[in-house]
Formats: sequence, structure tokens, C-alpha cells
Amino acid sequence: MEAIDFVIPWVDSTDLDWQASKRAAWNKAMGIEQPVAEEGANGDCRYRDMGMLEYWFRSVEKFAPWVNKIIFVTCGQKPVWLNEKHPKLVFVNHKDYIPSEYLPTFNAGPIELNYHRIPELSEHFVVFNDDVLLLRPIKPEFFFVQGEPCLPSNLTPCDYFGYNFWSFLCFSDYVALNDHFNLYDSIGKNRDKWFNVHKLGVKTALKNFLCYKINRTISIRGYEHLANAHLKSTYREVWDKCPSLLDETSRHPFRTIGQVNQWLFCAWNQAAGRFHPEKPFSHGSHYNISTNNLEEVCSVIRNQSIPQICLNDSESNDDPEKCFIALRKALDTILPDKSQFEL
Repeated sequence: MEAIDFVIPWVDSTDLDWQASKRAAWNKAMGIEQPVAEEGANGDCRYRDMGMLEYWFRSVEKFAPWVNKIIFVTCGQKPVWLNEKHPKLVFVNHKDYIPSEYLPTFNAGPIELNYHRIPELSEHFVVFNDDVLLLRPIKPEFFFVQGEPCLPSNLTPCDYFGYNFWSFLCFSDYVALNDHFNLYDSIGKNRDKWFNVHKLGVKTALKNFLCYKINRTISIRGYEHLANAHLKSTYREVWDKCPSLLDETSRHPFRTIGQVNQWLFCAWNQAAGRFHPEKPFSHGSHYNISTNNLEEVCSVIRNQSIPQICLNDSESNDDPEKCFIALRKALDTILPDKSQFEL
């Protein structure tokens, strides 16, 4: 079995030095950069610490103890409670792998698009965020089968992308993919992965076939805000084929319209046929946390109803303190004990 690393970026938004650096970068961006994306894409909720990081490490230790290394990526910050001497933990500063012309950055794009530059990173790795937690024991095959990333085989009808940042992001990934692949041919050559009745079920396989005939494209939206499996070599390949596009995203310290994200690498692997097919939505669910769905989400956590969950903090979070307290209380029911990553 290949070595599989987990990569997790983190920021302490209460750090006064970080706040000053962010404020200076924002003022500069507002003066000379192209207009940044709407508040929802760059607002405080994108940096707010929900207190989930301890539970993330607990979930990995309990549910995925086979992980090779945990690559912990920050701008130099370190949680005071984190055990720096843990043999599986590798601290990586932004400046250790992101080219200096892209720094400082407060944009997840440059942080994630440049992971292939981390020397310690294995060929097979999984990108997490601290709001994505495992809820059940999983095996390496949850992410990779025979060296290929497990990705949802989920073709969709023609999609209306809309006009917000997230829609433009998907559209930019989509355009880049179509510039380098004939997706009709690509999907057709991998019929066993897109139309596999045994693996996907009759309904999904038939839906995929009809979408293939009508739409002829790979759905960018299908990867969800969950942990995604990647190949380091694919990162290098996309940078080789799309250097200007990835460079442009990396040069912006904040999210702007027209950028791409790590989903492009997922889609690239699928277009190239380098993936293991999975049923759509089989790997977990994504929730935008608010008081409206708080009871439901806490129930999902306590019952361990799904293998992984994304507890997304967004502008729709109407009472962050109440939500975060309730979520941590729910997580305490399944992850009550400190991990060896905690002092």
C-alpha cells in the first residue's frame, strides 16, 4: 500500500500580527488589484477558528491511524496545545513552499494550488480543512484504490453556474479542463468508471450515460467541500499545462472572480482516467452551519451517520458562539479523549 499523507492548513485569526498583515494586504488589494470577490468569499467567517482542530486530530488518530504523515500548513503559527514532537507531524510554513512572489496570502487558492512544492509530501495525499472531520473508521481504500484517487462518478445535465464567486470558480475550473481535454472522448474511453452498474448502481450509471450523451462534460461541483484525494504528479502536470492560470490565482492574496481551486486537479484526474469510481455523495456531507440546522448536524455527529462531515462556517451562521459550543459538545460524545497530538 502506498504512503498516504494528510494535508491540513490552519490559521489563528486572533493573532494581532496576522491581523495587521491581512489589513495591509487588503488595503493594497483594494487599491491596485482587480476587485476582490464578495464578502462571503473573503469575510471573517473564512478565517474564524471554530475550535475544531483538536477534534480533527482526534478523529484522524482514532479513525485513520494508518496515515503516513500529517502536513500541518500555516503562516508560521502553531497552536499552543499541539505536540510538535509527534513523529507523524510535519510543520510547513507558507514560505517553505509557496514562491515568495505569492506571499503573504490570505487566499486558500495559492495555499492549496502549490502543495506539490512541499518536499516532504508523498505522491498520494488528501487535502483536508479543519472543518472537515472523520466520523467513522476508514481504510486507505476510502481515498485511494490501486494508487488512483477515489472520486465521485457524477455527470450532470448542463449546469447554470450563476454569478457569485463559487459559481465563477467552478466555471474557471471547467473552462481549463475543456481547453486540454476532449471530454466526450475522455469519458467514452473510461466507460467502466462512469457507467459501471455494479459499482454505481443502475440509477446513477444510467443518469451518467444520458448526461454523457447530452452534456458531454465532467461536473466540477461534484467534489463537494470534503477531503479530496490527490496525486502530486497531477499537480505538476497541471502546472506544466496551465502555468498562467495557476500563476494568476496564486498572485492574488484574496479571492477574486476568475480563480481556480484544487477541484481542478480532481477533474483533471477524472478527465485523464486516473481515478477509482465512487457513488456520488457516498463519502460524506457538507453543511453550512446555522441555528436552523444545528440540531440535525449534531445528531449526524452523535450517530456517526456518515463517514465524514464538513462543518462549514459561512455568512449564514447567525449565532457562531452558540453553534460552535453545540458542535463541540456533540463531538465530545464520539471523540472525548485527547489524542497523542495534544499536549
